[in-house]
Amino acid sequence: MLRNRIRRVPVTVRGTHYIHEYLVLPDVCAVVAETPKGVVLVEQYRPALGRRILELPAGRLHRGEEPVQGARRELQEETGYRARDLRLLSRFYPSVGLSRHKVHLYYTVNPTPGETHWDATEEIVVKIIPAAEVPNLLVEGRAADAKTHLGLVYFLNSRGWVFKRGRWRPESNNSAPL
Repeated sequence: MLRNRIRRVPVTVRGTHYIHEYLVLPDVCAVVAETPKGVVLVEQYRPALGRRILELPAGRLHRGEEPVQGARRELQEETGYRARDLRLLSRFYPSVGLSRHKVHLYYTVNPTPGETHWDATEEIVVKIIPAAEVPNLLVEGRAADAKTHLGLVYFLNSRGWVFKRGRWRPESNNSAPL
């Protein structure tokens, strides 16, 4: 399935020598897609967790594929939605102790609905989550992977929500898109 490899590199820290192992993984793209009804998420089973989880539409980039094209492709394949414009929100390393792959996080507003084209290994339920429900997803751990969590925090912050005293709270009625 994955053609990933484990790379082993010698490291010396304060006189201690050891071999560090990390995974060689392809970069990933993810999309915060906003519709008038809310944020588009996908729910799918993740074997590593042993349960279904809500995530942003996302996937690995193909060899030589530009991140923005991969984001456009993954959004359409997994959800059926087609993005007109995609804006880069962030590039980040989700787990630097395990891998050096990057996540390219994009945003789109009012994508056009269409047909999904799932991979043979995907069984996805597409969900539209109203903005007011997003804080609960984060707090309850129902959307807890790094790319989704960060993307939804960007989404909430752009709407004036802040995390204060252990709770997400709307600071304003701002509804401007990212």
